[in-house]
This record gives sequence, C-alpha cells and structure tokens, in this order.
Amino acid sequence: MLLREIFDRLSEHDENVILVGNSERIVNRISSPESAREDSICALWDEREISRLESSVVIVAPRELFEAGRDGIACEKPRELLTHLLEIFASLPKNPPIISDSAKIGTGAFVGENCVVGDGSVIEPNAVLLSNVKVGKNCLIHSGAVLGCDGFGFIRDKDSGLIRKIPQIGGVEIGDDVEIGACTTIDCGTIDDTQVGSGTKIDNHVQIGHNVKIGKNCIICSMSGIAGSSVLEDDVTVSVQVGITDHVTIGKGAILAARTGVTNDVPAGALYSGFPARNHSDAKRALVLSADLPVLYRRVKLLEKEVKALAENN
Repeated sequence: MLLREIFDRLSEHDENVILVGNSERIVNRISSPESAREDSICALWDEREISRLESSVVIVAPRELFEAGRDGIACEKPRELLTHLLEIFASLPKNPPIISDSAKIGTGAFVGENCVVGDGSVIEPNAVLLSNVKVGKNCLIHSGAVLGCDGFGFIRDKDSGLIRKIPQIGGVEIGDDVEIGACTTIDCGTIDDTQVGSGTKIDNHVQIGHNVKIGKNCIICSMSGIAGSSVLEDDVTVSVQVGITDHVTIGKGAILAARTGVTNDVPAGALYSGFPARNHSDAKRALVLSADLPVLYRRVKLLEKEVKALAENN
C-alpha cells in the first residue's frame, strides 16, 4: 500500500500527524527495527533505534528523528499509534497455505492462511496451525498443539481505562526436525515471527509467548512457560515446570532445573535452580539453610530478651 494511504488511516486517530517525504512510497510490511527492509515501515520512539535503520526505511516517529531524505509519518506519540498501524496491516488479505506433497496432515487438523508445511513433516489430528506459520522439514506436531495463536498483547486506554487488544500480525517460524508436544501453544509474534530453531524438542503442555526466539537443539519439558520476547540460545535445557519471565536471555548450553523461576538473564553453560533463579549450588545451600529458620528465629527472640534484660539491669 502507499504511504499516503497509511497516513490517511492514522490521521483518523491523530489529527496532528504529518506526512514527511514521498507520499507515493510503497510499503508492504510493518517491521521491527531488527528486521526492517526497504519496503518496511517501523514505529520508533527511542532515538537509539534510528541508527540501526537504513535511510530507505519508512518510519512513524517524532519529528526530531527524521533526518534529511527520510520518508514517513511524524507524530508525537508513535507508541500509541503502533496499535493502529498494526490494525492496518492485520486487515490485509493473506495467501493460501503451501503444503509439501510429502507432508501428512491428520484428521481434524487445521492449516491456515499463509502457512507453509515442509517436506516430511507430520501434523497430527486436531493440531492447529493458524495464519503465518512456517514449519520446516521432518517436523512432528502432536495432537492438540496450537501454533500461531495471538500473543497476549493489550494496552489500557488512558482516557477510558478500558483494555484494548494490540493486533498480533507476526507468525511462527519452526525449523527442521522439530517436535512439538500435545497441547503445547506457541504464540505468533507481534510484528516479527516467534522462532523455534532446528532440532529443538518441546514436550506437552508448554506455553511459548509472542516474539520468543528459541535456538537450535533445545529441550523444553512439560508445563514450562516462556514469556514474551525472551531468548533461549542454542542447546538450552528447560526442565519440568520452569517459568521464564519476559525479555530475558538464557545463554547457550544453560540448564534450568525443575520449577526454576527465571527473572534475569542466565549465563551460558550455567546450571540454575530455585526462585529467583540462581546458581544451583547456591540455591541448594539456601534451601538447606531455610530448614533451620524456625530454630534460628527462636534463638534470635531469646537473645533479644536477654539483651533487653541486660539493658534494664544496667
């Protein structure tokens, strides 16, 4: 679509937007700064992000971020306009799915618009691939798995106080030789795809949030949850019932023990456990010491009484 068409749609929500540069520029996609191309449009509100973009990329940003020759739409609040920008691209028509002749689709399975299923992959009965899901070669998607469901993206309207949905228009990209367990859900990305690297194995009942990037040859065990925009580098092992918060990085080869609660980055090669997650030896020591807390508490209370008595006698 043309830049002026996007401008017209956005001006319905903000009458102060300004069209900058060539109004006839063709824009085919909305992108994050990391994945932007010449035919992309990006919403920016941090001046550090502009340095990562080629001058040919169209932007929606404050006027001061527009250098000479940059096309786009100037506005005061690009973060708020991002939701409307996503709505524009969410409304565009999608392509029919592409399924390899050697792929097998089970009874009751669903493959949606703009999906790709590679050679030798198996989609078991009642598995669901919603829009924009790409499955590589020789993958196995077990029954009840849902790929490409909406990410949990909402914003509270400052004026009305109502909670408004942020469109999720990205997809899911699955590498080769990936296995995804029954009733596991992988959310689509908000803009870029949620990614699962080749060789990774995911157990049953796992939740993977929007914009997550999982590397190659990872193992993710049952009932674990990975919140949005977190990164698992290659060869990571996530044991049973692990919770990983948003926007953290789990380094290459790290191991997370069962029921670990991750709130910060984990170094490469580390073995972490506990909540909040820490080095496993430290977590074990803390667990052992916690068993002595009732005795220590009684000792402290007794010492307080003795100190008080000494102070009164003096």
